[in-house]
Amino acid sequence: MTGDAVSGESSSARPTGNEDEHPELPKLESILEGAERRLGSGGALGLISVTVLQRRHAERGNQWPGYEALVHEIGSFLRIYRSKRMRREDRLFEPSVNGNSFALLLEPPRDGRDLDASALARVSTRIKSGLRAHLAWSLPPEVRESFGTCVGAALVNTEPGIPFDRIVHRALEESFADALREDERQDHRQSIHLARVVRLGLVRAVYQPIVDIVERRVIGFEALTRVGSRRFENVETLFKAAEANDTLWSLERLCRRKALEGLPALEPDQLLFLNIEPNSAHDPELTGPEFLGGLAEAGLSPRQVVLELTEHSAVRDFGALRRTLSKFRDLGFRLAMDDVGSGYAGLQAIAEISPDFIKADMHLVRGLHASSIKRELIDTMQRFSVSTGIKLVAEGVESSEELAALAGVGVRCAQGYLFARPGAPAPLPDWEQVPEGE
Repeated sequence: MTGDAVSGESSSARPTGNEDEHPELPKLESILEGAERRLGSGGALGLISVTVLQRRHAERGNQWPGYEALVHEIGSFLRIYRSKRMRREDRLFEPSVNGNSFALLLEPPRDGRDLDASALARVSTRIKSGLRAHLAWSLPPEVRESFGTCVGAALVNTEPGIPFDRIVHRALEESFADALREDERQDHRQSIHLARVVRLGLVRAVYQPIVDIVERRVIGFEALTRVGSRRFENVETLFKAAEANDTLWSLERLCRRKALEGLPALEPDQLLFLNIEPNSAHDPELTGPEFLGGLAEAGLSPRQVVLELTEHSAVRDFGALRRTLSKFRDLGFRLAMDDVGSGYAGLQAIAEISPDFIKADMHLVRGLHASSIKRELIDTMQRFSVSTGIKLVAEGVESSEELAALAGVGVRCAQGYLFARPGAPAPLPDWEQVPEGE
């Protein structure tokens, strides 16, 4: 067997800086080369596959860069793993041009013992655990959330009368099927944990102030959700799971209720920003007595509520969305477009929705003072804001240099760590620590 099967060492591996110095891996099609001779020497071979799958809830569009990054990191991990934890005779194969699976072909133990399913499963589990840790360290959450990485295993045994290539291909199919079953089990476990979060109310609300940097006052608070279950890496993972399991409305209802329960008393001219997905805008609860009554109990009128569209997926029917949003406006709600300049929050969405606020994505604000292109983009958004009457809010302001650059192009409204981190109870800026924005 491999050294891995008898080792109790941690299987987590991080890049060492020289992964690309390894010679090019053989393609998966060459897995038959030499395997027949090894198998003929006695005992079964082990086959472990690592397969990349796109998640059902992943955004459509250009996913190629994320896929390429994921495949690169899987290859880096498996090269390191093979060099440190496995024997020289064990072979690693990279995906074919049109494939999405790596494969490890493992030799039988040197001591004459058979390579059985339980030993192979232990190796598979260690690879799975180590790979999960490596990807969490090396890739951003949005890439890991868009793709699943499934590990499966199968034994390769000789069978009289059956061509060898058929034996190997059948083992490949069995290992892929084992990986897919694991992916289905993960989805099932995730749906169970999601149902528990919604049933037990395992979310909480935190608040971040939105400020007028000229008048140096708080114009409102954005309610943000934090998940109280370790089963979900972050709140984005939670919401994507809810969308995949058709429980988005239930989750957002819970988040709105938590936001109102912990909300501080607002001044009559202050606003509460509540995040909703465009698909959730059609939820009748938003215009029904339960939500409107909850606002009244919190001392709010609809005029003080800004429904902030967090557009993580493309709007497929702007006509239906416009009709729904007009009902909100009739009740007095205001509308905001979140993350403008990122993803689907583009010019068409602004034109179709006609929001009261647009929020510049934090990636446009980060390092604004050092980028002439970012300054031009923010300046264009600010001039558009003035000409249309749509207020611009700059998100993710973290430094005095960014604040000065925003003030230099006339942006008045902002939020970010420079003013206050999200918290509960709702924090207020320490204006003595915030440079003048004029």
